[in-house]
Amino acid sequence: GVLPAAAAPGWCQQIANGLYCAKPETPPPDFCGTKPVSVALADGFAANPWRQMTTANAINEASRCPNVTSWTHTDGQGNTQKAISDVEGLAARGVNAIVVFPDAGPVMLPAIRDAYKQGSAVVPFRAKVGGKEGVDYTVFVGTNFYDHGVIWGNWLVKALNGKGNIAYLGGPPGTSESTEKSKGLHDAFKDHPGIKWIGQEPFEVTNWDPSLIAKAEGALIARYPQIDGIIGDLSIPILTSGAFPRAGRDLPLVAGEDANGFGCEWEKLHANGAKSSFQFTTTSAEQWNVRLAIQWAIASAAGGKVDQPLVVVDTKGGKHVVAKPGDKIVTNFTMDDSLKGVVFCNPNLPASAGNGSSLTVEQTLGALKGGL
Repeated sequence: GVLPAAAAPGWCQQIANGLYCAKPETPPPDFCGTKPVSVALADGFAANPWRQMTTANAINEASRCPNVTSWTHTDGQGNTQKAISDVEGLAARGVNAIVVFPDAGPVMLPAIRDAYKQGSAVVPFRAKVGGKEGVDYTVFVGTNFYDHGVIWGNWLVKALNGKGNIAYLGGPPGTSESTEKSKGLHDAFKDHPGIKWIGQEPFEVTNWDPSLIAKAEGALIARYPQIDGIIGDLSIPILTSGAFPRAGRDLPLVAGEDANGFGCEWEKLHANGAKSSFQFTTTSAEQWNVRLAIQWAIASAAGGKVDQPLVVVDTKGGKHVVAKPGDKIVTNFTMDDSLKGVVFCNPNLPASAGNGSSLTVEQTLGALKGGL
């Protein structure tokens, strides 16, 4: 007879009744290795939709390994000191595999290095901390943020025929993510003198906080009678804040990370032959980037190998290869391009939901309701 596949690991079944657990695979993926390992995700802060979906992705990926014995998620709450002591605490407890989103940047390096020296596999991801692989931490897993800026910038140049006022809403002050995206945007704009950068350089600081995003929008609207395009990392609050309609202004073109609300708003504004000027493009918000970080952390702690491509599935069933075997830096893809009629709107999901993270609708809803 066929042996039944192993059930999802017990730790995973205890989170939201097992909602985020992956279906058991026989044999388990090679990245799992064989040694029993404890796993943690140390977040600089955890309370926005992107982080919630990222956490669900991380749990889902870790649950593919039957040898993962426990899961811990810490929330630095945007407080650098707490983020540092979270990492120190995980190392002191002897957690084997620690993935860190180091929001505070290089000031996190000493704690990360100490955890690594104490024997944990430590994988900072997305935000750069300086230091060196194999000396200060196990590996750095990231994405090419400069490319995101180039993709958004090129789309805006084309959509605006090379003329218009553009603002960019980024994250916390000095974050490597928004700094690199800003460089990509500037390079896309450099041969188009008709594109004028408005607002702060290299970006408007919003800490990726919806209330600060709304505030930055309000300030831009008050200052500039003409805003043709807005770019945002966490971009859905640009729409959901209602700042433009309240000011009696048309929505500008938007380029940013994918969120369900864009497509749904676009469909609403363009329904029944309505002539709306609103157009937008998105690249995947990459809530799946953490999957590669989890794979590297577990593989390093448990003697596994990252030898499979990372394939992401969107809500329309499209498959996207975002990392080749052994890659540490993922490659993004364009999701929405309303000018080409490619628009994602899932009526069952809220505005902030991502449509390209390999989570099911139920898993996304659970994560966004804070069921982690």
